Amino acid sequence: MNILVTLNIKYLQQLEIMLHSILNTNPGVHLDVYIISKELQENDVFDLKGRMKSPLLMFHLLHFDDTLLVGAPTSARYPLEIYYRLFAAKVLPPEVNRVLYLDPDIVVLKSLESLYNSDFEGNYFIGATHVRNFLRALNRLRVKAKTNAHYINTGVMLMNIEKLREEQSTQEVYDFINKKKLVLTLPDQDIIFALYGDKIKLVDHLLYNLSDRMLTVENLKIGRKINLEWVKDNTVIIHYCGRNKPWRSKYRGVLDVFYKEIETKILSYH
Repeated sequence: MNILVTLNIKYLQQLEIMLHSILNTNPGVHLDVYIISKELQENDVFDLKGRMKSPLLMFHLLHFDDTLLVGAPTSARYPLEIYYRLFAAKVLPPEVNRVLYLDPDIVVLKSLESLYNSDFEGNYFIGATHVRNFLRALNRLRVKAKTNAHYINTGVMLMNIEKLREEQSTQEVYDFINKKKLVLTLPDQDIIFALYGDKIKLVDHLLYNLSDRMLTVENLKIGRKINLEWVKDNTVIIHYCGRNKPWRSKYRGVLDVFYKEIETKILSYH
């Protein structure tokens, strides 16, 4: 299974927790973990591999030329690294035809096999959306996306690297950034929505990209109540997206129990 992550060094601990969660729930699966980072060095990855102590893990540190993204909008919350996944097909080795991109602020509760082996049906991406029709329509007007475009949370994406390698135009992305950078709010998600939104296959966010915010939204629906037992029995991927992180003192939510369970196990290993 090919896993792609992009991160800066402050998320190294979260990456370790995420990888432990995958190993725990996908026994016997060999993981090729491709890391794109401008901060991590080979010794950081070597130390991480030593702490993981798993023969099933193979790490590959890839480097991205940041000069390719001069002028792209960034902020403290959205550093340059968020763009790296957009051009994964340009930096991954030729033998990689599909990759599961995961943000490091994720824990995996069940096997990824079903998601990973999904049929792309000709699409570039498989992912989950966190927006409803009204907000999707507003986003479509803002970035001039196609009518049938899907707006996905890019923290979890199965990527059709083979097709992207053949068809993606980097110049198209650069042109879009330069043209729309003043209206981009979540830059990488806006870009994928605008340029590739009609080449996306949706999966259920409750299963593959559940956050505390989306759990609250679902439980506001009449007749719907999703508790932690339901999450434990059904959800595959929990994503602590946005500012609400379980390792911060101001965290508000209930899904942190899954993160802390793995964190406690790791501390006992060390």
